[in-house]
Amino acid sequence: MTTITILNHAWHVIEKNQQQFIDNINAGMSGIDEFRGRGRYINNYSIGNHSSPVIVSQSSHADDPRLLLTYGNMMTTFGFRNDINNLELRKKLLKIAREIIRQEAKEIKELEDKINS
Repeated sequence: MTTITILNHAWHVIEKNQQQFIDNINAGMSGIDEFRGRGRYINNYSIGNHSSPVIVSQSSHADDPRLLLTYGNMMTTFGFRNDINNLELRKKLLKIAREIIRQEAKEIKELEDKINS
């Protein structure tokens, strides 16, 4: 499986550069960065005159779980293959992910209570 994030404000640039868009997705699926060197697990790609409207995670097996978070025009993964070296940023993103999971647990509990009432 491959996860692709598109920055909406650059869609008009992507529409005009469709082959570059496809080429970048193909490279990202293989873990190759924009300059065609060995990249990170998640890579940003420029298209046309836009610096990074497409973010692509390297492909992984469908049974290989990944927890991905998008935030602030970026995407990261938790647990496996997190390429971010900035400790404070990683802590901030983990705090956001924990809050999202807490909210999901709350909504599941509310749904269970509704079903069981």
